[in-house]
Amino acid sequence: MNSKLALLDRDGTLIENAHYLSEPEGVRLLPGTIEGLQALKRLNYRLVLVSNQSGVGRGYFDEASVHLVHERLQELLRPHGAELELMLFCPHAPQDDCRCRKPKTGMAEQACQLLSATLEGAVVVGDSDCDMQLAEALGIPGYRVGTPELPDLASLLHQL
Repeated sequence: MNSKLALLDRDGTLIENAHYLSEPEGVRLLPGTIEGLQALKRLNYRLVLVSNQSGVGRGYFDEASVHLVHERLQELLRPHGAELELMLFCPHAPQDDCRCRKPKTGMAEQACQLLSATLEGAVVVGDSDCDMQLAEALGIPGYRVGTPELPDLASLLHQL
């Protein structure tokens, strides 16, 4: 069985949504994150973070801060075998009209290129309209966490 991509949002999906998070100390895993990522790995998904980080483009913090937050996230996931294989983010402000800002498909295309993967069997998991719009633009299923049907990432297992 070939592995497939799980394109995962960060804030509000894997970690608590802390407005413009730029400090590693602020990373708080949401309930079900570890179990959900472990389940995705068991189902042969490659875990890829795709996150809009417009705080960089708005001048609130720099890209190095995003990397520190991502390193902290990996530190929390690693002991549980739930580490992400690739972490991508768009540093642009919405008005920059870049190709990488969700719901545009640039980060998904970059993930496919970097991992020599396709979108066959891929899914998008997120908590916002733009995540679901990304799934639609890519022509793949999108799953929205934080809903009664899918309260957390661990409950995704019942829908795959």
